[in-house]
Amino acid sequence: MKWKGIREDSGYRLIRRDFKYRGKVVSVSQDHFRFPDGHEARHDVLHLPPAVAIVPLLDDGRGGTDVVLVEQFRNSVEGYIHEVPAGILEEGEEPAACAARVLEEETGYVASRLTHLATLLPIPGTSAHLMHFYVAEGLSPGRQQLEASECLTVKRVPLEALVDAVLGCVTAPEGSGAPCGCAPTEAPVIVDAKTHIAILHVALRRTGKARAAGGGP
Repeated sequence: MKWKGIREDSGYRLIRRDFKYRGKVVSVSQDHFRFPDGHEARHDVLHLPPAVAIVPLLDDGRGGTDVVLVEQFRNSVEGYIHEVPAGILEEGEEPAACAARVLEEETGYVASRLTHLATLLPIPGTSAHLMHFYVAEGLSPGRQQLEASECLTVKRVPLEALVDAVLGCVTAPEGSGAPCGCAPTEAPVIVDAKTHIAILHVALRRTGKARAAGGGP
């Protein structure tokens, strides 16, 4: 893998790769390799297709911005969690095209503008899996097309409240006040890592634009 952020070393050598499991989406191999310092080791490696995560934004009609989330049942945690829409690339599909497709399939919205935020390695300790992050704006109604294996509900949450939730500022009973000084919010607790990353990317970019335009300190 040759791209910015990864410094390769010619001393590394993959000696052998034995696949222990090949699934529909996930495969697992045991790699026998040599570190650049000469030490040899075996690691279990997850092989996953590249994916996209999208932050869909809507005007709330009051001068604010809502984020479209999905509350999705995940078998791995045996319950529902709130996430930004996300999905894996099909064979030969470009990330932006995948983002547009996944957005409409999961939420029923079509975006007139898709902006790339970042491409990251979510779990580099065990996988070279790539995730492409996008923000979707200019939303209009499309056609939701959920797969049989998708059990989810589409929700709108104010961006400001969601940022507070991501930063741990969600309070208990309304009006009780928050220990960190944030205003009370009913935003959902976010435990999904990609959603944390995506929301903070969008919030920080919007803050930076406001400062550049003279709208902040």
